[in-house]
Amino acid sequence: MSEHTTSQTSRAAGAALCLSATAIGALIIAQGAGLFDTRASADMTIANAGISMMTTRSGNTEPLFIVDDRTETLFVYKHDQTRFELWAKHSLPELFTEARSRSVGSPRP
Repeated sequence: MSEHTTSQTSRAAGAALCLSATAIGALIIAQGAGLFDTRASADMTIANAGISMMTTRSGNTEPLFIVDDRTETLFVYKHDQTRFELWAKHSLPELFTEARSRSVGSPRP
């Protein structure tokens, strides 16, 4: 192998390394700036007489979240093109108690 071929190979490898380092640096900066963060956003919300409703997109479905203030219950419905089907029902006080106990240990009475 001649010096000329070795020199070209070294330059090509150096250029590829610089290009890779630049691409990784750009990705780090973009991630740090929050350019790849996904934001939660409600497509439609409404609240009236103790009932709050919100829809949002989740992949190819559009769940409907309903909070009933009177019973402190969260209902989650999924839509299957023809009807809404109850997907989950949760007591809000129980959800908050469980979340609190998971994050800081068991709740105090």
